[in-house]
Parts: sequence; C-alpha cells; structure tokens
Amino acid sequence: MPYIDQTFYTDVYKGAPIDAGAFPRLLERASDSIDHITNYALVGLDLDTMHQVIQLNVKKAVAAQLEYLSIAGEGAVHGESSPTNVSIGNFSYSDGQRQNGLSREERRISPAAVSYLRATGFLNGGVTVRG
Repeated sequence: MPYIDQTFYTDVYKGAPIDAGAFPRLLERASDSIDHITNYALVGLDLDTMHQVIQLNVKKAVAAQLEYLSIAGEGAVHGESSPTNVSIGNFSYSDGQRQNGLSREERRISPAAVSYLRATGFLNGGVTVRG
C-alpha cells in the first residue's frame, strides 16, 4: 500500500527526480519494503489518524526507500549487488555476501528509511504505536 504520492516525494521530501513511468512501480516496492521491515504494523492502520510526527516520519521513510531504489536500482529490493572480488588468473570469485560491512539483507533497505522509522516505534515489534 503506497503511503505517499508523487507530490509528497517531489514537494515535501524533495527527492531525486524519478521517471514518471517508473514512479508507481518503485513506490509499490518501496512501500512493500517499509511494510516488511515494520513487520506489517502499518497495514490496516489509518496513517492520517496518527500523530503528525509519526505520519511525517513514515512518509519520509517511504520516500527515502523510493529514492534509494531509484538510485541503487530495483535489484536492491532483492539484495542484488555486484561481486566484491573477481580475479582472472587462477580464477577467484566472491559472491558479495557482505559489502561495506553490510549483509545482502541490510543492503535492501535505505539507511535513511530506517532512521526515519526509528522515531516512530514501528521497528520494535514489542511496541504498539497509537496516534
């Protein structure tokens, strides 16, 4: 479920330009990513009834993830990345399980999105957030 629209992304978040044709697809993937890392805590809730700080941070988290996917490529959702090591002589290959100290799973989510969500309480499965 998309939590933002293109107007929010462009005018409020002021994200990097995204092709209008790709925007709906990337927005859906970004929203799915946010649902996944919050353990679907937002599904079925009315975001508009929550405190404005929570609303804004959830929306900015989606926008940050959307921008991340736009820049990193849609493959980031699947943890795709290029290998960190490749050699030709005496062939060697590394599958890129860790890059820059991050696992494949950690590279799927924008660090900025996680930062925005920390302020909402939705990353802690033991906490219920009410507006």
